[in-house]
Amino acid sequence: MRLLVTDIGNTNITIAFHDGTKWSGQERVKTKDKNCVSTYKEIISKYDFENGVVSSVVPNLTGSIVRANENIAKKNTILISNSINTGLKCIPDELGSDILCNLVAGHAIYPDDYVTIADFGTAFTTATVSPEGEVLGVTIGPGMMTSVKALVQNTAQLPDLRLDLPETVLGRNSVESIKAGVIFGFTGQVEVITRQIERELGNDVKLIVTGGFSKYIQQYINREFRADIYHTIEGARLIGLMNL
Repeated sequence: MRLLVTDIGNTNITIAFHDGTKWSGQERVKTKDKNCVSTYKEIISKYDFENGVVSSVVPNLTGSIVRANENIAKKNTILISNSINTGLKCIPDELGSDILCNLVAGHAIYPDDYVTIADFGTAFTTATVSPEGEVLGVTIGPGMMTSVKALVQNTAQLPDLRLDLPETVLGRNSVESIKAGVIFGFTGQVEVITRQIERELGNDVKLIVTGGFSKYIQQYINREFRADIYHTIEGARLIGLMNL
């Protein structure tokens, strides 16, 4: 099935096409761009898709994106929520659709294990699912760039900067020090949170790392993990297939 998967996040609208066998790349549109819906229509008009799946955490864009899909494809678009079939149990009412997608994909990859998915996006989240498909819980905190922006905006003498890999944890100027604090700080967060989850469960968990900023911390994580930039949209695709 040729499926168009759209993930409307707080920073980007991610668009990905699956031809039934493999993904054919990703395209992104800035969520806060006033022309984002028009740009989105131009992008999806290039794809020959049979059905669409939309995950959204931006309610004021959801209807426009779903209508754009249906007007072009003339087929149904599945809007992901905890009220449709996901194969999971004990889903909290407030669970975001992006986290739901992460959990579905994680459970599909490791169906016999406890799984924790760490998502480094606008927010930094972890979500954990049991071997029985029960949603066990979530942590939510500010993401990497969100933290950097808050620090720069609220501190008079710190410069604005692009986030990239630090050369050392021992920063010798403001830019180096911020990079070190953010990258190694978030590495520590994912490791400490995962260890605490394992302590509370009394079981090991499989760790999956995803999200646009995850590339910055992967080389510093001192435990086995799976990295997959497509993880969230793969979960959306699986949910779509369950409901078409």
